[in-house]
Amino acid sequence: MMELILDQDFSLPVLATVAWVGVFYIFWSVQALANPNSFDPSARFDYSNNLWAIADRTALNMSEQNVIFLTALWLHTLFVDAELSGQLGLYAAAFRLLYPFLRAVKFLLMELSTLPYYCIVYNMWINLGFKAYAGKALFDEINMLSMILRFLAVYLLTLIVAMGAKVVLSTIVGKTKTINDGHLTKED
Repeated sequence: MMELILDQDFSLPVLATVAWVGVFYIFWSVQALANPNSFDPSARFDYSNNLWAIADRTALNMSEQNVIFLTALWLHTLFVDAELSGQLGLYAAAFRLLYPFLRAVKFLLMELSTLPYYCIVYNMWINLGFKAYAGKALFDEINMLSMILRFLAVYLLTLIVAMGAKVVLSTIVGKTKTINDGHLTKED
């Protein structure tokens, strides 16, 4: 049985949360300032302005990650180890902060921000799952090689499952047709 570990110092996870929220608000502020057509709703997805494209995707990407990251951070804090969680959380926030700058230099460079961030979050979830299953944490310190190998294993498994799901969905969707009002119906 997993029990809450309340007798620990929560300073680092709180700092990691504050850092994450700070990065979030910076990204949203840049997004608000970067749109040259902010009063034209029809231009919402006009990405011909590169600054707007980067600022918008950065803010939206950060929003997409909020629930996943903050849930992982605080479950890992409460059930595994607050200090380790805080360290991982601060690294995650730092890697997210690099995202728009790396993307601005060259699109693929953003992966130098994204992949380490995913590695950190995946490892928090792996550690939580292992503790729930085995009753003890899989790791209690940052070892980059082990973290990268665990991330790659889970990432590859995720891709395999996603490819299988895509085949199934493609088969289902392939047996449907679109009618004028946009609703899907089964083919005869």
